[in-house]
Amino acid sequence: MARHEATNSLSIPASADLSTHQFKFVEVDSNGRVAVANASTDLPVGVLANKPLAIDEPSEVQFDGRVKVIAGATVALGARVMSNASGLAITAATAGNIVKGVCLKGGAVNELIEVWLIG
Repeated sequence: MARHEATNSLSIPASADLSTHQFKFVEVDSNGRVAVANASTDLPVGVLANKPLAIDEPSEVQFDGRVKVIAGATVALGARVMSNASGLAITAATAGNIVKGVCLKGGAVNELIEVWLIG
């Protein structure tokens, strides 16, 4: 089972109903609200730790430490990870992509993996 030991989090208003996006990488949109990261070149601020049900409801965003993230493909232990276009963790393989963490417990697509978030 993936562990979650994040030490720092932010409360930021949600951009929409994000209740189906817990444990995905998120970013801050142009309105200052949390949205699911939607491109490999986006800079995620962290991982969504709760399930906000509506716009402006508080989103708990974990931005450092050991967190659970849903894998978008098979991710191996020790791999550097980034977000794909759906906010899921994938192995960072292309120069210029934003590395957001290091995998501490790997897994397959749609499994919860453990990631140590980095700035």
